[in-house]
Amino acid sequence: MYRASVGITTSMNVSATNWIGENAESLGIDGLWVGEDIGIGQETSILTADLLSKTRNVRVGTGIVPITIHNIATIARAALTLHEIGNGRYVQGIGIGGIQDLIKHGIHLTKPVTELRKSTQVLRQLFKTEAVTIQTELMKLREFSLRINEPVKIPVFYGVRGPQMLKLAGKVADGVILSGPIDYIRYAIEVVDEAASNVGRSTDEVEKVVWLPTIPTFKGGSEKLAKKVVALVVADTPEQVLDLLDIDTERADKIRKAVAESGPKGGAEFINQNFIDTFAISGTCDQMVDKFEMINNLGASELVLGPPFSGEWREAMTEIFQEVHLRRDK
Repeated sequence: MYRASVGITTSMNVSATNWIGENAESLGIDGLWVGEDIGIGQETSILTADLLSKTRNVRVGTGIVPITIHNIATIARAALTLHEIGNGRYVQGIGIGGIQDLIKHGIHLTKPVTELRKSTQVLRQLFKTEAVTIQTELMKLREFSLRINEPVKIPVFYGVRGPQMLKLAGKVADGVILSGPIDYIRYAIEVVDEAASNVGRSTDEVEKVVWLPTIPTFKGGSEKLAKKVVALVVADTPEQVLDLLDIDTERADKIRKAVAESGPKGGAEFINQNFIDTFAISGTCDQMVDKFEMINNLGASELVLGPPFSGEWREAMTEIFQEVHLRRDK
């Protein structure tokens, strides 16, 4: 049976993240994932520490911390602290960052795959008590260490989309956080599994976490908010991924252009029901849990109930997790 988790982002209100953290255990939530909206809202590590402190048995991870805007030494130090606060429940999720955020902040990497691979190597060396000297496009360390006496095991997950990044995840990551249409999720899991097998790893060694926008229509969810979220997802989806899908490519281009020019609100006017059905999980409680099970059958080990949160979302979340656990017990 798949793990059922909740995803939040740094741009959410503190009252919402507090409620989720305080009720995670009673709802039977398996994991909490904190997505960083670059330059917006709460600070990722502090929010993650708060959620770890509010829970005792729930795994908490970052989904993800972009290595493009954070110093690798700071990421490693924060990871060690969060690992200790959570008594080993913390997962370090890293990635490059969303396309639109990178464009907005003028960030460009010459070799993003190489940079992510080397960042992973550095983190693992530091977690093993080693001192690291390295200089790359993003990193510059000289004999830096965490000054710990014993190695710590902190899983490193990737939040990635493109084929080369997926292959890298299969080769070296402990897990991968996937987002996108069902056809893409199927393709992505196949790429990750094949890459893992090619280097002698079991496909089960790489956890597959699927995090899609969730829109519970049975509790008054905001269609306007849903369209903005889906517009951003479409705009952040690489062209090679969009090419895999049976969608209106002309409309997708309009969405991407509108988001680039005026943000998610501009792209929302081009979002129709087909795009919502393709890029999000929506419907009644039963319909949403049915879709979770279908994605699990594709090879996903964890499903994330994530924003947008609108309408009576607390009641919706409660009912969805009740249904998940009811089916588990059958």
